[in-house]
Amino acid sequence: MKTKFLIIAAVAISLAFAGCYYDKSELVYPAQTACDTANLKYSTDITGILATNCYACHSGSAQAGGSVKLDSYTALTTVVNNGKLVLAITHSPGASAMPKNMPKLSDCDINRIKAWINQGAQNN
Repeated sequence: MKTKFLIIAAVAISLAFAGCYYDKSELVYPAQTACDTANLKYSTDITGILATNCYACHSGSAQAGGSVKLDSYTALTTVVNNGKLVLAITHSPGASAMPKNMPKLSDCDINRIKAWINQGAQNN
């Protein structure tokens, strides 16, 4: 009887610990998605970020953005060259925090815009 109890107890303890064990670290600690800032293109990468976060107020048809338009390369480079785009999206002093009344863009989106600017802000 005592041996049977010990066997049952050993099996129960083994099963309890087996349920908490993973031998695949990627299941327990998934890899962080890297923020790719290399070879950015205005036509896909930058306009995608701007379309999602900015065009509702800062496009040719929107009135909320005042005179700041971001829906063309020419209009965008005006605020890129005067430094106001980066100040606005990083919520820095000296500029209106954008998007207005919304959380700051993701760190990845901000880093992608900054990298595109640092890479020459090409119209590609």
